[in-house]
Amino acid sequence: CDLLIRIFILLFMILKVYMYGYLGVYPTGCDVEAASQCEADYLNCKLYDGPANDPVTVCKCSEVFYGECIRLAGCLTSTEVGQLSNHQIYMAACIDILIANDCPSPLMCAINCASDGQIDSVESKVIPFNNYGQYYLRIKICLRKVHPLKFSRYSIIDVVACNQLADFSVCNRFIPPLTFVPVALPLNTTYIEVDSCIESNGNYTCLSSPASVRIYGNNLLFPSSFDVAQTNVSICESNSDCLGSFCDFHSRPPVCSPKSIRQVEQSGKYYFTDPFD
Repeated sequence: CDLLIRIFILLFMILKVYMYGYLGVYPTGCDVEAASQCEADYLNCKLYDGPANDPVTVCKCSEVFYGECIRLAGCLTSTEVGQLSNHQIYMAACIDILIANDCPSPLMCAINCASDGQIDSVESKVIPFNNYGQYYLRIKICLRKVHPLKFSRYSIIDVVACNQLADFSVCNRFIPPLTFVPVALPLNTTYIEVDSCIESNGNYTCLSSPASVRIYGNNLLFPSSFDVAQTNVSICESNSDCLGSFCDFHSRPPVCSPKSIRQVEQSGKYYFTDPFD
């Protein structure tokens, strides 16, 4: 019976991918009903899929919960909905578990703009995003795109730019202000454009000023990180000001410590290590 319930929840989430997948011009919002089902299944997994408080079991259950179920519900950067939760942001709770249990895959707490659920590190390129700014960041992905006329007439593969919004694969998993997080991109990304957007009552508007930032790369080489320039809004007073990171009080003024690729490529206990050591 327990197995049938979990299979039903998984099928339910798969059916909702068309609504809550990673592609879309704007965020879908957090599906509270779906998140509640995820939390019930997560609790069940931790209770019955291994010994109590076993780090291996906790990590395995967390990879499915945060890395798949909560992502599909559109809730990774939203507040926990469970009655027994601490009402943290899901990403922050994920990182606490990641570090405490030294989980092997820090990508379970990352933003996935390469696929709907769990991140396939072989089929994606991971770049840490350090959003020191006041805007939400929208990532538009230009995949390999050939000139249609040259290809149909002469079979010439001539890569052209993505000019219109419809030409891009737009990731609806926006990066909030003062958030420091790895982002997975499709391996065949030619370049990305990062838009600055504002949010009001759950509605988003992406701005023409500041202008979009274009970042080039390929499946072998991409920038090691993307950092929004620090301003007076980047100053932090506590770790709670830095989603995905911590407040570095050694800096003057104190600012959130940037996320580095080295932290992402190691196990969970290294997630908050000093990137400058």
